[in-house]
Amino acid sequence: MPPKTPRKSRRHNQNSIQASDHDNEGIYNAPVPARSPAQINFAVIRRYVPALEAIISYAPSAQLYTMQPTGSWEKQANVEGTLFICQLTPSPITGGSRHCIVLLNRKGLENLIVESGEIQNVEITEQGYLMLGFKPRAESHQTEMKVLCLFIQADDPPREAICQMIKGHWEEATRERSLAGGSDGISNLGDGFIPSTEGHEDQKTMGRRLSLSELFGKS
Repeated sequence: MPPKTPRKSRRHNQNSIQASDHDNEGIYNAPVPARSPAQINFAVIRRYVPALEAIISYAPSAQLYTMQPTGSWEKQANVEGTLFICQLTPSPITGGSRHCIVLLNRKGLENLIVESGEIQNVEITEQGYLMLGFKPRAESHQTEMKVLCLFIQADDPPREAICQMIKGHWEEATRERSLAGGSDGISNLGDGFIPSTEGHEDQKTMGRRLSLSELFGKS
């Protein structure tokens, strides 16, 4: 006859202590989801442009040039970086769409930010340069236009597509300005549309918007 299986003791081990739910909750920490590059870019650009609604496209690299009185071009050695084409919240005046470009400077704290409605003229050269013209409203039509130039490096979408996109946004802004009864001139050489971050406590770490008035004054 096989031996009987010993009966288990009904006594509980008094030394064993079951962890409470509160103890378990204290041990487990849910991982913080990583942000995508698109989310990071949006957060960075929105620091400078609070009206940002979406980033439509971007070019990995763009260099800034200014036209000299002699007609030659001078490269701004300290202004170069990723160029973002952005959609802003609708105009509070007309309700129409608004766009801007942001050159996030990797060589300094001054970033080029231009809303499409600030631009007086846009041209695309055969060499692929994007030329943006500005002129103060108070000046006459005979006043020489201030021009800056962007050389954009991009493959997907290609440079030509990005230039045409920026030009299309300018044409749309021109129509909106005409319907609103605005003049052809742009005040402050493009410094007056997007609020400045100057005076904020985090200004030193964030950088600031590059003043086109100062930029043209240096040329």
